[in-house]
Amino acid sequence: MKPIHFLLFFLLITGYFAYKIFDPFLETITIAVLLTLATYKINEFFVKKLKNKIAAAFLSSVVISILFFAPIVYLITNAATTIANIDTNYIKEIYANVYNWIVSFVSKSGFFKNINILEFIEKIDINSIAQNLITIASFLATKSAKFLKDIVLILIFFFFSNLYGKEILLYFQKIAPFPKDESLKLFENLANVMSVVFSSIVATSFLQGILFGIVAQIYGYNGLMFGILYGFSSLIPVVGGILIWLPLVIHKIAIGDTNSAIAIALYSIVVISIVADTFIKPMIIKYINTIIIKKEFYINELLIFFSIVAGISTYGFWGMILGPAIITLLISILNIFPQVNKT
Repeated sequence: MKPIHFLLFFLLITGYFAYKIFDPFLETITIAVLLTLATYKINEFFVKKLKNKIAAAFLSSVVISILFFAPIVYLITNAATTIANIDTNYIKEIYANVYNWIVSFVSKSGFFKNINILEFIEKIDINSIAQNLITIASFLATKSAKFLKDIVLILIFFFFSNLYGKEILLYFQKIAPFPKDESLKLFENLANVMSVVFSSIVATSFLQGILFGIVAQIYGYNGLMFGILYGFSSLIPVVGGILIWLPLVIHKIAIGDTNSAIAIALYSIVVISIVADTFIKPMIIKYINTIIIKKEFYINELLIFFSIVAGISTYGFWGMILGPAIITLLISILNIFPQVNKT
């Protein structure tokens, strides 16, 4: 037996047992590595300024915690508490007020004459909705502990990925079965796409979240919580922020404050959906592409969009990071393959 075959045999055996050991952490490790690729410029900045890799990795972890994880933790803790404290009698009162408002609106305006909207509303089981809210609160309380554990693990792996990332990349270039330039190109493609995706998600979510948080605070709601909710809901295709502003509009109608309901709806549609999402968002993405990356790098935005949607549907919340990464890696390998095949 040749030494290389003997070595490969033991590599497979030890690799299998290493996989069994790290299997529970593979998803968190993958997310941490991808976040490291997406934010490697932040770590580079701290390394240049501080001349200390440990301090740079620590500060990078602090930045990612504030930008990405702190809003998630705040949202989970407050959402579970808020839902758990909802009074079912208050929900029934809101439902009755909304029903009466719709009856009055239909009779006065003449809209929906050909649609029996009242029959549809009467079929809504308000007791079932109240029970579902209690179930959701219990689910959030159960899952939040696991989610918080995952966040802590991701931050730990993120720290070490920043600390030893360069050494890992150099080792990957040594063992990769293609030229050094091609392996570097593979890394750059993945890092650039992840940087654009992550930066775009954070920037646009922050923009829309802040805009909605302001109007929510003005009209008596928790501006911080609803701003974060709107920021995350803006990632959902088609419906997006309507999942957040429509319930507030319904609530304002239910308590008889129709003017506030109209103001919230118009602000959400005109200022956020039309101005911010249609005009400002593409400018932010273009700025990230041309200024932050500082090199010509074509990204098919439609492909990235569908990879985020497919990632979320397949892997859940973390799919917005995993989806684009998997597609980018696949395309990068397909681009490199013809050149490697020639050698």
